[in-house]
Amino acid sequence: MRNVLAAVGLATVLFHGGAAMADLEVKRWNPPGFSQPAGYVQVVTITGEHKQVLLGGKAGLTADGKMPPTLGEQAKLTFENIKRALEAEGGDMKDVVELQIFIVDLQKIDPNPAYQAVRDAFPPGFKPVSMVIGVSALAIPGLMMEVNVRAAVPLKKK
Repeated sequence: MRNVLAAVGLATVLFHGGAAMADLEVKRWNPPGFSQPAGYVQVVTITGEHKQVLLGGKAGLTADGKMPPTLGEQAKLTFENIKRALEAEGGDMKDVVELQIFIVDLQKIDPNPAYQAVRDAFPPGFKPVSMVIGVSALAIPGLMMEVNVRAAVPLKKK
């Protein structure tokens, strides 16, 4: 029981910051020996006071459940929805530190419209770590892309 309480306490300090921790600092970089990708970075390190915001299964759906017909349009709407969700928590796209991108039939389609939407969603210097996973289908028929997001939103916005 003490181990569980210690783990919970540690998670609280790590994810929400401790009283002795400094303002949020997010380091995004590619260590020597790694590639220099256009749409993401290899390593993100988070220190300081922040709240962790997790967004699961964000997709290119409108508020009334409609979806655009193309991957590019769905990808663009997906990132608009992610931005809106982060803003509801006091964050923005600069706070995103990790993406998991699921694309239907990845080996059979041109994924570049989705990749371009990722590149367009983040300002220079704020690329998250990310991974792309090819899947055979998503829960809603017609969806071509879905994204899980992890963000570190500073407790004190500058």
